[in-house]
Amino acid sequence: MFLELGITTSPEYPSIIKLGREQDGILLDIGCCFGVDARKVVADGFPLRNVVTSDLKTEFFDMGHALFNTTPATYPINFVAGDAFDPHILKIVPPSDERPSTEKPDLTTLTSLNPLAGRCAVIYASKFFHLFSEENQLHLAKALAGLLSAQPGSMICGEHSGSAQKGTHNEEHAGRTITMFGHSPESWCAIWDGEVFAKGTVRVNATLEPKVIRGTLAGYDRLQWSVVRM
Repeated sequence: MFLELGITTSPEYPSIIKLGREQDGILLDIGCCFGVDARKVVADGFPLRNVVTSDLKTEFFDMGHALFNTTPATYPINFVAGDAFDPHILKIVPPSDERPSTEKPDLTTLTSLNPLAGRCAVIYASKFFHLFSEENQLHLAKALAGLLSAQPGSMICGEHSGSAQKGTHNEEHAGRTITMFGHSPESWCAIWDGEVFAKGTVRVNATLEPKVIRGTLAGYDRLQWSVVRM
């Protein structure tokens, strides 16, 4: 599952690569695990120097280097380890309405995501939101919104487990039943357009479809979504 490319299935993928090539934008892959999606965007033209990855533990990204036979020296992708609910790593600030007035931070020395406030052209969150309660999903959405650039076309996108009806539901994973909270496409769109961002300032798309892994139904539905600044 964690080696599966998700970002290339997003309808916004061509725009993601364009933002990197033409606008020198920053891409944050949060909850990156082994960093496979971040490596794919770099392979397709997003500048490595402008990609920031983040996960709870450094060990996940170390495993990514082992998997791809790279080292921090041979593949110097930026990585920030930490808990996304720790305000020292990621605090909630209002979405930016204008370009930052300060210099772009040195991405190679980041120990927190907070210096990226108002600077990210793309934020990608795959298989991440569904790990948390409804309350914490909203908290995380607000925190990520504060990192997004005010530039029209900047986006937050990703995929995770969802449900036709908003609420808790059971999923089967490796023979175990797990109870999770899932948004419906309608409820997911509603929190971004009107609760996280001011109503009408973003374009939100969300679709729900059965999750398929290696040609087999996974037993849960995938919510694929994007939030684009107008």
